Amino acid sequence: MGLLFITLGLLLPHQYQVHRSQTITTTQPYAFNLLLDLKNWPSIMAWHRLAGVKNINVSTPSSGVGAHIELAHTLGHLEITIVKQSDNNLEFSLLINGEHVGAGRLTSTQSANETKIEWHISGMIHSSLFGGYVALYCEFYLEQMVISAINNMNTQVKLQATQ
Repeated sequence: MGLLFITLGLLLPHQYQVHRSQTITTTQPYAFNLLLDLKNWPSIMAWHRLAGVKNINVSTPSSGVGAHIELAHTLGHLEITIVKQSDNNLEFSLLINGEHVGAGRLTSTQSANETKIEWHISGMIHSSLFGGYVALYCEFYLEQMVISAINNMNTQVKLQATQ
């Protein structure tokens, strides 16, 4: 059974990828602007609700190229750094446990009364034995964070519209 577990771990792909798209009914750039500042990410992605989160540190300044956020978890450490930013685009790098690299891109497309936000995150786990399992876990974990962010942004936009 142990040999099967190890063999399966070696055969699983070591890449992870998350792609989500959400259209929000709003004419204001407010929804995407929330994502341009990393200080908003812990609340948007509901990191306080994740089991195992020990510490969250956001750089000052928290937006613009070079801004970064660190998430310490019982299972590892995640660092997100903004590498490119414009009004409709945010690109960032991911560093997991100081060795596993990834990249992400957020884009915003506005039309008449809608804002479409696209998330794309991908990366590679370099651990040979358990890398496939870690990649599956990363993909699941990152997807849950993106889903939380989308739901919370929809709520924020609706609350903003009622004020």
